[in-house]
Amino acid sequence: MSTADDEGRASEAPSRMLGLLNACFTTQALHAAAALDIADRLADGPVSVEDLAAATGAHGPSLYRLLRMLAGAGVFTEEADGRFALTALGATLRSDRPDSVRDWALCVGARQPWEAWGRLRETVMSGEPGFVLAHGMPTYQYLARHPELGTLFDRWMTRQSEQHNAALVAAYDFSPFQTLADLGGGQGSTLAAILRANPSLRGILMDRPQVVADLTPLAAAGVADRCEVVAGDILAGVPGGVDAYLIKRVLMIWGDEPAVQVLRHCATALPEGGTVLVVEMVMPTSNDPSPARTFDLLMLLANEGGRVRTEAEFRDLFAAAGLRLARVIPTASPNSILEGVPA
Repeated sequence: MSTADDEGRASEAPSRMLGLLNACFTTQALHAAAALDIADRLADGPVSVEDLAAATGAHGPSLYRLLRMLAGAGVFTEEADGRFALTALGATLRSDRPDSVRDWALCVGARQPWEAWGRLRETVMSGEPGFVLAHGMPTYQYLARHPELGTLFDRWMTRQSEQHNAALVAAYDFSPFQTLADLGGGQGSTLAAILRANPSLRGILMDRPQVVADLTPLAAAGVADRCEVVAGDILAGVPGGVDAYLIKRVLMIWGDEPAVQVLRHCATALPEGGTVLVVEMVMPTSNDPSPARTFDLLMLLANEGGRVRTEAEFRDLFAAAGLRLARVIPTASPNSILEGVPA
């Protein structure tokens, strides 16, 4: 890189840094717009601020300033007549789209996680999760005690799984298995996609009782008759009688000890030739931009010991549980498939 390039990048640095610092304002603006269902209200075409204010009960002048700010970010456009319209970017906040991120906008900007992020410096100094510092209990315990936020979070988890499922099914051949157990599988979105693509496969879905109380994805996919549902804690044990276990985006919420505990349960129950499939982000070892880096900080803030691991760290986890990491399979989503077999 030339000296001129270096100088150009240095001269842009303050502006770039301010952009990073001010991103928090955009997060809150998107949260407010999602809570007011603005994208849904613009789905059929431009709408005036007056009509949007009447529909939402918002203060018109304040709503206008919110929409104007987000128009500058490319979420909406302000028409010549003063009405606001939806852009392709803003359309991802619609609730009826398969690629919707509305539920995440509602989650990430909510008061509780915002207060936890405000304790990040204390987390860095002490290692104590910011969520515990802010609310006095771990994230999942809080969600269980506050069903309004817990239901929203579970809905986003299901939506995000649905968005990643096609990439998972396309990247891995599940046809050799007879029975697949999805551990911590939420409401069954991922297992439903796998079962639907593999008509001879049977499934077991295991998660907390309050989560598996709603099994809409299994019913909607027409695979409920091929799936057994088990309400329980995978830290205490896992169902037997399967030839493969799937653990998707679960180990990242724990430190090494509980993660190894779950993997060891699987290794103990696996028959000869069985397989454990861990589906998670893998932390890159380079400095290249990656969502794994941001998500790792979120895990630090939210969960005791939670982290996004490198391939080497996964290899060590598997070995400690009596498994061998056979291969790492990338997918078209941010997740990779880490295939483990008995050591």
